[in-house]
Parts: sequence; structure tokens; C-alpha cells
Amino acid sequence: MDLHRHPETVDMLAAEYVVGTLRGGARRRLQRYAEHDPVIRRAVNDWESRLAPMTELAPARMPPARVWQAIEEQLGFAARRQLEARTTQAARPEPRTWFENLAFWRGWAIGITALAAVALVLAVRGLLPHGPTQPVEAPQVAGQPALAITHVAVLSDKKSDAVILISWDSAHAAVRLHRLTDAAPPAGKTLQLWGLPASGHPVSLGVMPDHGDATLPTGQQKPQHYPALAVSIEPVGGSPNPNGPTGPVVFSGKLLPVS
Repeated sequence: MDLHRHPETVDMLAAEYVVGTLRGGARRRLQRYAEHDPVIRRAVNDWESRLAPMTELAPARMPPARVWQAIEEQLGFAARRQLEARTTQAARPEPRTWFENLAFWRGWAIGITALAAVALVLAVRGLLPHGPTQPVEAPQVAGQPALAITHVAVLSDKKSDAVILISWDSAHAAVRLHRLTDAAPPAGKTLQLWGLPASGHPVSLGVMPDHGDATLPTGQQKPQHYPALAVSIEPVGGSPNPNGPTGPVVFSGKLLPVS
């Protein structure tokens, strides 16, 4: 397959590579291509730049102490400390480099939890890191209008774990849902997506399938009207109340402009 003839595929593979969802042989192949192909290398570099501000999308979470212990052991820090403790030299040990500074890696790891903004990448493949506030247009496929992603949301559960990524495609008047987990509704129930306006009652944006990704038409609804989105558990077919959920709200998140 000549990847140069499929720029959208190159962009998607680069995004998955940077996020870490491209694995195994496919990841190794793309890495080899990037070493020798400037087009693919530029796509990877672009995604690395785009993801830098994504750490602001998720709250910081401190991993358990055992994580840091394992990191120290794998990097040889624990053995080094034992050796330093046994030494009788009076000379002051050399300062650690930034790479060896565990505090640096802790800060990085806390921030990287936002990469369950992770698949935000998959939903907003045309995201531009700079420029005026305009809809983000993904590469156009012949015969189809280009995507125009203007807003995105990461919906989280009560534990603040990211569950669903949502991108609002203004070109097609639709919201695109990308599941990050296999969370499904209870038997005999369904999940329903709601837009939460600054004032007034919630507005239904559609009933979600039990599994997999989905695209829901938004009709005349505009993302600017909804600073937040939520998902509730409802009877099959959706809430019988047109003015809001009748079941518990299980996921929610802010709807943010992409630029």
C-alpha cells in the first residue's frame, strides 16, 4: 500500500502511534517508515506537538506508591541509592540529571493521564495546534465533504476515568462517539446522550448503541449552546421525559472548542 496516496490514513496512523494505541508489528513498521520517510516523520512530529496541551484536559491523579517503586527498580535508582548508602567517601555525590530525576517522571506521568484525551486524537485527526479560531477540517475524501470538528468532549465516570470521546462535526451536523472502554448499559436499558445548556432543561442528542463507536445526527442543535454533555441510563428507546433524564447520569464532561 502506497501511504503517500492516502494522507488521511497516514494522519490516523501517526495519531495512533503517538498516543500508543498502534502496537505490535504495525507500530514497528510505522517507526521504520518514519525514520526514512519525511512525510510520515512530519505527521508523527505534528501529532506530538498537538498532544502537548492535552494534559490540561484531565485532572491530575497520583499513581500508587508501588508504581514509583517499580520505576525506580527498572531504572536502577534503588540499587544506586543502596550503593551510595554503603560508600564511605565524603565527596558529595554528583547531582542527578533531569532524566534521572524521579520527580520529573512523576510530573510527566500525572500529566499523561490526560491521554485518555488519548483517543481525542482519533476523533480530531485534523486538529491544528495553532491558528485562528476556525472549524478543524480533516483531510477530504473524494466525493465527501470534509469533517469540520469544532468542539470535543471527554466524558468521565464518577471515578474521573475517561469513558467516551465526543467530537462535534459541524459539516455533517453530527456528534461522533468513540468509546474508550467496553462499558455497556445494564440489561434492558440503554445509554442516552444529553446536551446541558447554561440554563433550561437538558436536550437529548440521541440514544447510543450498546457497544462500539457511533455517529448521532444533531439536526439544528449547535455545540455553542451546550457547555457540557452527559450520558444517562434510560429505558430502551430513550427517556420518556423529553425534558431530561429519568435514570441516573453516569458520564459527563465539558464540551470544549478545539481552538
